[in-house]
Amino acid sequence: MDLTADVLTRVLAVCCGEPDGPEESVLMVRRDQPTFAPTLFAAWRNEGSPLNPALRYELDVQTARIRRYRELAADIAARVPGLTPLKGLEVADLYPADSTRYMNDLDYTAHEPRLWRLVQELVGDGWELNTGTFWVFDGRLQVLVCLRMPHEDPYCLPYGVEITSYVTMGNLAGVAPVMELPPRWRDPVVKNLLMLLFERFEQPYRARDLVDAALMLHALRGHTALWHEIDRLGLWPEFTELAGLLERAELGPVPAHPRPRALSLAGSRARRGARRLTGLRRPADAAVRHLQQRLVFDHLSRPERLLWSAAERRLSTVRALRAGLLCFGLPVPGVRPEVAAATVRQRDGLTFVDTPVARFLLTAGDDVDQDAVDALAADADPAPDAGVDEALAADAAPDAGLVAAPAAPPDAAPDVARGAAPDAAPNVASVAPSATDATFVAGTGTR
Repeated sequence: MDLTADVLTRVLAVCCGEPDGPEESVLMVRRDQPTFAPTLFAAWRNEGSPLNPALRYELDVQTARIRRYRELAADIAARVPGLTPLKGLEVADLYPADSTRYMNDLDYTAHEPRLWRLVQELVGDGWELNTGTFWVFDGRLQVLVCLRMPHEDPYCLPYGVEITSYVTMGNLAGVAPVMELPPRWRDPVVKNLLMLLFERFEQPYRARDLVDAALMLHALRGHTALWHEIDRLGLWPEFTELAGLLERAELGPVPAHPRPRALSLAGSRARRGARRLTGLRRPADAAVRHLQQRLVFDHLSRPERLLWSAAERRLSTVRALRAGLLCFGLPVPGVRPEVAAATVRQRDGLTFVDTPVARFLLTAGDDVDQDAVDALAADADPAPDAGVDEALAADAAPDAGLVAAPAAPPDAAPDVARGAAPDAAPNVASVAPSATDATFVAGTGTR
């Protein structure tokens, strides 16, 4: 598949409207489609159009970034075998050799303890442990860890690596999480196409997504596994929307639905509705989860924001975990707990997660008290409060904390990641997402 300037301009027109010329194309990609810029600039260069110094520099930076990530991925594979990468370089490898794909970070999925081994290796190499995200599914603590490394150019986004103990969170509502890599996902093209569909819950499809999808569909050796997983997971609405955009952009033949489209869509919506109903067994928990889901995907209305603010003030972190909410962790400096797996603990009203590499102070909101961070940093081995709530996992040992995430066997199939930057105000530390983060939580964002 040739990624000519005409083809890419047509893709841009589908997502943003028809540009009047190259100057408007540059404006559009910088304003609305920044992940599409290097691909378009590479096409202009390949066709002999002179690039000004700014466009050349932008293209060179992304080309060097990809090269750095290839070297890093090879090093990671040699030092921590058994990790499962998501999108990223596997998709970039489908692009023509003279093209360039934007990449923000590397994403992996892995069970404990392999997850922590990778984090330890990177921290040892000078990577910064940025943040963690924690949530409970089926009584098990799930982990997402984000690491950052400053770019050589201080005006460029840092390098990033994100690792999770799960494959995808779903849409935090009617589409279920995927915790283990299913057998049909062993084909990287199937895996990465499905991850692209899951990303639709975070944001609208972008120009780069259309090119990614067209290249992956072109590389797919058969559709049976893809159709089966889309049907099982209830992702026909997302695939149908994507297929329509590909047709409008004239990006090659789009495979037809295996059965009437209306029937596929109805089946997906029925699955989602049934799963939502199961969450209503605890109406209050379901209501707060719904608010956080809309917050995460930036869909909150003004009245809903007021409701979420009220719920956030009243909801303890332990209660938030029990309700299935996402809790965000700020690393406590200078503490490395003696634990084998991530373990939730509580002391003096503070809830924190001890992991083999760091302690994370948890919050279900955006901020934590800086005094709380300092208190946990000063006491490297705080004993948990007696009688803490152990309802997160019935089999947790009495002195193990609230939840101890079970470690996978060493040869278990590995299982993706994200974070936010601390930006402390005078007594408040923020765990809200920073501008360098691709997504809020789902661990699937800009790869």
